[in-house]
Amino acid sequence: MTGMSLLSPSARVCFRQIMQNSKIVSTSLRKQSPLIGQVCVRNAGHEKKMAIVPSRFDWNRFKDDFHFYVLLGLIPMLSVIGYANIFIGPATLSDIEEGYEPEEWEYYQSPIKRWLAKYVYQPPQKEYEKTLHYLHQRREERYWNLLDKKVKILMSDRQDYKGWYWTSREKSIAELHLEARENSAKESGTK
Repeated sequence: MTGMSLLSPSARVCFRQIMQNSKIVSTSLRKQSPLIGQVCVRNAGHEKKMAIVPSRFDWNRFKDDFHFYVLLGLIPMLSVIGYANIFIGPATLSDIEEGYEPEEWEYYQSPIKRWLAKYVYQPPQKEYEKTLHYLHQRREERYWNLLDKKVKILMSDRQDYKGWYWTSREKSIAELHLEARENSAKESGTK
């Protein structure tokens, strides 16, 4: 690009000389020949500057996403709730047939709550059993932690064998030492 910009003034001079010396050039071009060497400047008006403002991309994106999720979630939800309340309505008490045992989801009054209790939520009996299992696990964990603390305290107090720690193995370290001593006695007695 710099090479082309250096050539442009010399090209203008050459073109001007060709235009002035040429007899083929028409008179209209000769009238414009004084304008060929001049540089045209366009100032594009006054006081019309582009204002530099912070970007509104985040705000526009938030509005678009909010509008999208309102249309996607809120309108269908409101239409289902309206349909359930207008056309189905709340449940009413009625007599039960002989020998029929109602399900737990049939005790809710609203049709939406009945549907959620039947297809989405766990039955109350299952939730109760899960809670009991969780409490049992916590109780067992607490019991074994207390037992571990008690064993460590007794081992540090009594120091009754060379094992300064307690391991939850099937056999204790003392039993393993006893077995090793018996095995070495058998081997030495047979040789």
